[in-house]
Amino acid sequence: MAPPAAPPVRAGAPVRLRDTMFPLLWINGFSFLLISTAERFTFVWLVIETLDGPPWASGAVLFSLGLPVFLLVLPAGALADRVDRRRLLMSTQFAGAAVTLLSAILVWADLMTVPMALVPALLLGSAMAFGMPIRSSLVPAVVPPELLMRAIVTNTVGSNVAMIIGPVIGGAAIRRWGVGAAFAIEAGLFTVGFLALLPLRLAARDTPPSDAAIGHTRNLLASIRVGLAFVWQQPALRTLFFLLSVGGFLMMGSASLLLPQIAREVFGRDAAESSRLFAFMGAGMMVSSLFLIAKRDVKRKGLIFMLAMVSGSVCQLFQGIAPSYTVLAMLLVWWGLSGGWFMNLNQTLIQRATPADKMGRVMSLAVLANAGLAPLGSLAAGAVASTGLGPQHTHGLFGAVGVAFVVTALVRSRALRQLT
Repeated sequence: MAPPAAPPVRAGAPVRLRDTMFPLLWINGFSFLLISTAERFTFVWLVIETLDGPPWASGAVLFSLGLPVFLLVLPAGALADRVDRRRLLMSTQFAGAAVTLLSAILVWADLMTVPMALVPALLLGSAMAFGMPIRSSLVPAVVPPELLMRAIVTNTVGSNVAMIIGPVIGGAAIRRWGVGAAFAIEAGLFTVGFLALLPLRLAARDTPPSDAAIGHTRNLLASIRVGLAFVWQQPALRTLFFLLSVGGFLMMGSASLLLPQIAREVFGRDAAESSRLFAFMGAGMMVSSLFLIAKRDVKRKGLIFMLAMVSGSVCQLFQGIAPSYTVLAMLLVWWGLSGGWFMNLNQTLIQRATPADKMGRVMSLAVLANAGLAPLGSLAAGAVASTGLGPQHTHGLFGAVGVAFVVTALVRSRALRQLT
């Protein structure tokens, strides 16, 4: 039986985020973001330290963690537009808790190996692949349009906090109790997110008209094609999604794998100090997000989004030649400042331009372009670093390629520059 609709807000009363179901969704998202910022670091440290694997092995595990996002996120987005999203999201939370708890048990029992680590990485990635587009598509469903950007920025502030404390919690747990404890903490966070969804209520939805029009209400492939066609037919969104792909492959993919290796191998830092690099980046993102909350809205969002990507790509290039851990940490604050604009504006632009009946599919494509391509970027970064170039220079090389792509898009895409 479907949950009852959310109670209406009293007529004439000012609508605030706390008057909606958004706080419950925020708690769920925050717990998930804590996990997602910690689990990549946990898997990398599991391979390079606990299992003493070669550089390519950690890239393979991250690839296994992200491969399901690449393969499953589009079907997940299509499902989000036609099924009970709350129940599906709860199922992903339960599955994530089970997999991370199993990983902890395997580590504690000294049964974990590099080949075996690929299995929980694949399973956890599958649970996350189904959860991410559903969670994103629910934001416009629980807040009125006038609060959409504020809700997105509030979510981003949560992700910034998670980026600061998630890796720190994981790194501190690893240093004090080992990798198994980090996995156990992640299982507990999945449980918190599951409990937050229990009182969540959503209004009933009509049958998506786009699916009815094509006559394939049960055909997920046809439904996915509708979402892809919607993005492709709009030049501004087409360029935006290309830039999201650049960010996922060259930035996120490289950083997830190589930043811990740079800290450990180049600057001789332990797990806790390595994890702090992501905290520095999260601090920069929080500053940008708090500024956007105070400002409430900005003009020329498309142009500012592209300029933020130029800044981030140049910063990554400089990270490849940072002479010390301190300089690298400062550069990651800069990266975070640029990333705050990048994250908030791309989500706002996409959700404002997308009708409700296509929201799940379009947001799943955004997840695919960003998070789904990250494992491919990690795999490529690991392979290049293993040739002798090393993790730091490889990370900088990926940044240089990113600069070329983003500047080209900035010059050529007038449609995105003018999007507001």
